[in-house]
Amino acid sequence: MVPLATIVERVTEQAQAESSGEPDLAASLPGNQKKPSKKRLIITTVIGTIIMIGIFTVIFPKLGDYGQALEQLKDLPVGWVIALVLAGALNIFAYPFTVLVSVPGLKYWPGFIERQVGFLISCAIPGGGVFAVGAQYRILSFYKVSPARSAAAVTADAVWVYLLTLAMPALSIGLLMIEGRNTAGYGFIAVLGSIAVIISVIVIVLTLRSENGARKVGHFGYRMLNPIMKKLKKPTPDVEGALIDFRVHAHDLVTTRWKAITVANAVAQLTPYVVLVCALGGLGAWPGQLTLIEIFAAYSVALLLVSIPISPGGLGTVDLALVALLTAYGADGPTAVAADVLWRVVWFLPQILAGVASMVAYFFVQRRADKRAALAGVADGE
Repeated sequence: MVPLATIVERVTEQAQAESSGEPDLAASLPGNQKKPSKKRLIITTVIGTIIMIGIFTVIFPKLGDYGQALEQLKDLPVGWVIALVLAGALNIFAYPFTVLVSVPGLKYWPGFIERQVGFLISCAIPGGGVFAVGAQYRILSFYKVSPARSAAAVTADAVWVYLLTLAMPALSIGLLMIEGRNTAGYGFIAVLGSIAVIISVIVIVLTLRSENGARKVGHFGYRMLNPIMKKLKKPTPDVEGALIDFRVHAHDLVTTRWKAITVANAVAQLTPYVVLVCALGGLGAWPGQLTLIEIFAAYSVALLLVSIPISPGGLGTVDLALVALLTAYGADGPTAVAADVLWRVVWFLPQILAGVASMVAYFFVQRRADKRAALAGVADGE
């Protein structure tokens, strides 16, 4: 998981550069690291693909029989099929609101393109989040969103996803522990996640409260990271500068719209969970074999692996974790495998297709705009 302070470092650098007339830094891709080399991308993609194939062909058959899973999929009740379709549609419809609440006045279609293209790129290659942020910034700029507002929106989205990704597993495992249920050995996640969320929230509050607070937190963070980065022979991020930039660009947005941002991001994170519940409901595992809290725990813990760039879109690694956790909580193997297949088909595949369509539409619109600008330039020169 990327440290909170460094999530915003490159985005705010880019906003400052564009607003001051310096060369466009989007090509360097905002993120916590430099643009990966082509060789590294190829190697990472190949390794991730091998892992994915191994999981689906070697490990998955041991967890649940594919034949039995397919038989279960054929017998889905019509009511649950309708529920799955509605849940999948809701997932795609609700996703753009994470940027719409951060950029008041931005219309739904540009927001849809920005979010879906970002999702596509982040899932297309291991570590694609670095590229996705750069693409989101470019799209917002194309739709006349100022560099400062783009930086604030993209940064707020990254920070809230970070917080929710940590908070949801901690919450779900914590609820299981309180009720005395099986945590499948993941009780430590509740503790670590809670600590990380609390520290992150404190950092945000202190940063937004005053510039002096941002400097103190940044200085402390730098001192903590510096020995570690030296051992890794990596440059230490400018934590203080990143937090001050975050305060400059996101202060007004976060302090005035944090409730809307929280709700929109929570909905975006929870709609895939609704798809999973509908899949398990159609397969007869809920209510019965599993409770809503157990399903939520399996979903949220598995989704943590998306932030670890092993395979594109977490294919294989997330599925393995999800199936293993569902079976640990009481679902039989074929049902867990069938639920995972349904979850991917209804949640992941349509959103990938929406991302492809959005990228094609963006390129088409951008090309038309470039042609109009070129024609206007020729006319002015006559």
